[in-house]
Amino acid sequence: MNRRIDAGPGAVSPVVWATGAAATLWIAAVTGLAIDGAFALEPGVPPLRTLAMVVGPPLLFAAALVLFENFRKLMLSIDPALLTALQSWRVLGGGFLFVYSFGHLPGLFAWPAGLGDVAVGIGAPFAALALARGRLAITSGRFLAVHAAGLLDFVVAVGAGIATRGQVPGLVEGVTSSAMGELPLVLVPALAVPAFIILHMIVLVQVWQARTEKLPLAGAAAH
Repeated sequence: MNRRIDAGPGAVSPVVWATGAAATLWIAAVTGLAIDGAFALEPGVPPLRTLAMVVGPPLLFAAALVLFENFRKLMLSIDPALLTALQSWRVLGGGFLFVYSFGHLPGLFAWPAGLGDVAVGIGAPFAALALARGRLAITSGRFLAVHAAGLLDFVVAVGAGIATRGQVPGLVEGVTSSAMGELPLVLVPALAVPAFIILHMIVLVQVWQARTEKLPLAGAAAH
């Protein structure tokens, strides 16, 4: 059941303010919890709080898309080329390999997480540019593959992070991924990952919308 947020001719403005306020509260809450050490656990303890931060915001975002029509319209009006280009920031995930080189992260986590982020971060701007210039359609399999690969990278990285916490005997020796629960690294799974997942979600809904309703989204008329 959809709920429409009506506020007269300026209905979009309250939605923008509400979205900005929610994002600000989310960032402040996660940062405060991280400073308080809420995500720092002993090796071998499952990082359930961090995992909740990874999956919780995207689930709430999906619910908001379904429930609030104006919010959905606002999110789906964002240029998919811009949303795709923002994924280029994921090249910073290569920093996991830098941390690994100093012995603070296990290779079984740092290599797949770091290289996966770098690959997505390099490929995203090319896909965004091709979409913006009309050389790639939003409905094309190649464009969809970029975002599918971005989500798959998170599945692999989160899975590797959990597996290398020390619960599996013999999987890692000495160094575990427990540093991912401490500042500043914890801000990656607790803030950056769900934010990038949400960007993927918006684009995937746009792709679905373009394929099913034939709406003229950016790049949809590409040949």
